Amino acid sequence: MNAFGSALQPVTTALRRMFDRPPFNSPWIAALVLRYGLPTWFAIESVLGIAVAMQDTTYLFFDARLYLDATRTWLAGEDPWSVQLAGNYFAAPPPTLLVFAPLAPLPPDVGVAIVALAVIGGAIASVRLLRLPWWWLLFPPLVQSVLSANVQSLIVPLILINGGALAFILKIYAGLPLLILGRWRSLLVATGVLIVTAPVLPWATYVDQFGLISQRLADQSELTLPTGLLLLLSPLVVAALYVVGRERAAWLVVPAIWPSQQFYYGTIAMPARSQIALALIALPVPGNGLLALGVLAVVTLSRGDRGAWGSIRMPRPLAGALGDPARETQSLHESRRHVPGPGAGRTIGGRWRDATDC
Repeated sequence: MNAFGSALQPVTTALRRMFDRPPFNSPWIAALVLRYGLPTWFAIESVLGIAVAMQDTTYLFFDARLYLDATRTWLAGEDPWSVQLAGNYFAAPPPTLLVFAPLAPLPPDVGVAIVALAVIGGAIASVRLLRLPWWWLLFPPLVQSVLSANVQSLIVPLILINGGALAFILKIYAGLPLLILGRWRSLLVATGVLIVTAPVLPWATYVDQFGLISQRLADQSELTLPTGLLLLLSPLVVAALYVVGRERAAWLVVPAIWPSQQFYYGTIAMPARSQIALALIALPVPGNGLLALGVLAVVTLSRGDRGAWGSIRMPRPLAGALGDPARETQSLHESRRHVPGPGAGRTIGGRWRDATDC
């Protein structure tokens, strides 16, 4: 620990010298940034995303149209993974087709409208269930999910209201937070559904083409990281997940380790209730989830937070560079008392008090 702190000391010292001067050290400036910085950042990025989407409406509600076309192709007895729109292929696992099957017979525009409304409802439910300020509707991955009409926005509210089995069927990686949180009933129900429906789903086609499907998904994904890099970093990732604690690790694990990602995958991290992590996840760059997890782990260590390792403190220079540990640890523990755990139901969370909640 001392060696780690000594290695970081030159960096933290340089940062302090850079920002410990007017106007950066002004209490008024600091308060202004803490209060309005994150919502302003979210608003700017989301407005730009909406403006780009409106310039080319070809991609508006794109995922809903792609998923419904693939489902109709499957119901017609053909290969759903041969379906593509604007060069983007359907690449979801077979269980996803089950959810869209009831909408397939509807007129295409009606089906897309229903999915889009459900996705908007999921975005609102995410903010409401977590009792976040309403400006969190501008969280950029959430906005991207709505623009694409991707059912990703339904994952968090489904898990929070004990609908994890449906979340798992919609998005298979939803099984990771369910597993870490110990939602065994949801996992058992989802497993039962998969077993019962296995004879009617095109698993054989999926397995035969898994290499091609995975490659297409990687090519289409905006935030793909090389698998080799993820394997190389896996010990550090495991350690970071351990440091931040089970409840936050459950929500951060997918953005941190899932190989092929779209920007909207970041919505699954919202219940982690970390403004530091979510601000970084809002950056549309590869590795944003890994960066968010790593920074949160360092902050957790620096504050001597009582988490998986009990009372842990890093050297004073690093702790000082990251803020007032006493004040920020108090805010962290206030927010953690409301983090949804394995038994969370409909009443979830308290409002984040201010931007010091890490």
